[in-house]
Amino acid sequence: MSRKIKVITAAIAVTVLIWLWAMPFGAVEIKRCYGDVNNDAYVTTEDARIALMVAAGIYEHELFGLDFEAADMDGDDLIKTTDARLILRTAAGHLATVYMEGYEFDEHPEEFTEIINDYRFEKDRKSIRLTMSPELCEAARVAAEEYATKTGSAFLREDGSHYYKVLDEMGIQYTCADKMIVNASFGYIGAAEKILADSQMEKALLSNNFSKIGVGAFSTDGRTFYWCVFVTK
Repeated sequence: MSRKIKVITAAIAVTVLIWLWAMPFGAVEIKRCYGDVNNDAYVTTEDARIALMVAAGIYEHELFGLDFEAADMDGDDLIKTTDARLILRTAAGHLATVYMEGYEFDEHPEEFTEIINDYRFEKDRKSIRLTMSPELCEAARVAAEEYATKTGSAFLREDGSHYYKVLDEMGIQYTCADKMIVNASFGYIGAAEKILADSQMEKALLSNNFSKIGVGAFSTDGRTFYWCVFVTK
């Protein structure tokens, strides 16, 4: 091999390595299409109904984030009857389905923790505030991926060991711990609400036996996310 070819080959190898190093590890792109207001992967008359109720001011929930963007078909930052009509035409196949682009998933662990702390304070004004732990967030991401791709068990790992082993392997110190998993969409608000709606998980998150919290999530399709929460003391 000539010296010139070797130099070119080496330059290409370095460029590839730099590109791989610069890529966000574990980044997940959210897969969502315009008109899919309820995030069930389809544009249906139900989505049009929700948009129509929002436009009329009678929908029971407020739309946030990508839920809002999915309903705002014409992109004018308002949800109107014309948006509902466009969604209905998409559902009927008269308009092409268009996917959103450039949205990468983020658990928003600080905001998630605030929701939990606000809920704890609402239930008991003497409750201590949980501290968001980056280490627990990383452990939660590992546990969420294992749940989604290997075990399907909230308590056992692939080798049959208990979930506490994740914390042990990562060198996380604790005297007591608990773990919870739910499947939800990409939104941290919806995930927090779903966890708090479960009586057993709510009980754990309201307990003053814990002082730290971490949240992580994993998705294989960019639509359904498996959310894991660790709490420790």
